[in-house]
Amino acid sequence: MKDNATKIGSIRVTPASIPVHAPLRYSTGVDTAIHRLVIEIETEDGIIGLGECNAGGSREACLKELIPLVVGTDPFNTERLRWQVGNPVEAKLFGSVNHAFAAIEMACMDIQGKIIGRPIYDLLGGQIRKDIPLAAYLFYRYSSKGKGGEISNAKDMAAYAMKEVNSHGFQTLKFKAGVLTPYEELDTIRELRNQFPNAKIRVDPNGAWSVGTTLSLAMKMRELDLEYLEDPVWGIRGMARVNSKCPWLPLASNMSVVTPDDFASAIELKAVDAILVDLHFYGGLRQARHAAATLETFQVDVSMHSQGEFGISMAAQLHLASVIPNLSYAADAHYHHLVDDIIDNGMLNIKEGAMAVPDKPGLGVSLDQDKLKEFSQLAKKYRDAKETSITGDPLLSQHVPLLPRW
Repeated sequence: MKDNATKIGSIRVTPASIPVHAPLRYSTGVDTAIHRLVIEIETEDGIIGLGECNAGGSREACLKELIPLVVGTDPFNTERLRWQVGNPVEAKLFGSVNHAFAAIEMACMDIQGKIIGRPIYDLLGGQIRKDIPLAAYLFYRYSSKGKGGEISNAKDMAAYAMKEVNSHGFQTLKFKAGVLTPYEELDTIRELRNQFPNAKIRVDPNGAWSVGTTLSLAMKMRELDLEYLEDPVWGIRGMARVNSKCPWLPLASNMSVVTPDDFASAIELKAVDAILVDLHFYGGLRQARHAAATLETFQVDVSMHSQGEFGISMAAQLHLASVIPNLSYAADAHYHHLVDDIIDNGMLNIKEGAMAVPDKPGLGVSLDQDKLKEFSQLAKKYRDAKETSITGDPLLSQHVPLLPRW
């Protein structure tokens, strides 16, 4: 390392929670807000890089443990840093390391881009698309404390989808299943297809269906021309059984195929047709780019997972999506469910179903410190009320988050 190299001087980690418009239901729980950790890395000469990751589990403690190992290092030397603090053994045994390092690397690459005056996509090989198509993420919802917004049946879902399509121009719909009975959800899929005959529709039950249930439903969904069915069952072998019997229905995964370590088994068993990459699950932007290149070698399609991002991670996702040649699908995004964001100049714009990739140096977004303070205070309220992670459904007294559920 050169003596005059830029060095990391300090790291700040701030929990923040932003509510969604109405509580989002999925197979194992309910989300009333999106909870994230916001990372600010400042170099000794005052350049600030931003990062972000999920606030669940032990990630905040993991990030704070890594701070002494990161301070004093060169923000350009992220590969060496990855092997020091987020090597494959640590990442495999302690999953929080991947998420924590992803946020650290994101902030370091933001710094790199600011120093050299180039967007992050140029640090990943160069941009091949300027606008990233997104899927409208459709959830069953509870009412938002008397403000409405409940979605509990097929007609409600189709009406909400129409509102989102009219507002944002989405051309792809992602329906989050695994909440109601499979045949109620089949009615919802049919209603979406009736209302949107030309839209691409994907369905994600989050592993709530058994192999038998999935095979039965697959026959009935054949005429509905789904883009893909994502993680209907739990586990690579279960996915392989479904895929072997339903060649007309593409299968995708991010729950059974969680990290690149799962690629070999999934490909060998012919369990999936598409994999949803996630820079946070994979341990950073560069690892996610590498994973996509690996999938290109095996002719496995690439989609992009969303775990609920604020504007910092959303910008990082856009940069990543802009450089992956084999990204075959519109990217997932919870973003349109957020009531606000922590970045300057308001929320990122969705136009004609897509987001423009930021083109300023680094990530291309900056923090609104007042918003960060506001949503950091809200995060404390959620934590004090023990509402940062709702597994199970508190409004259904007998609900146990089993997989499979049906």
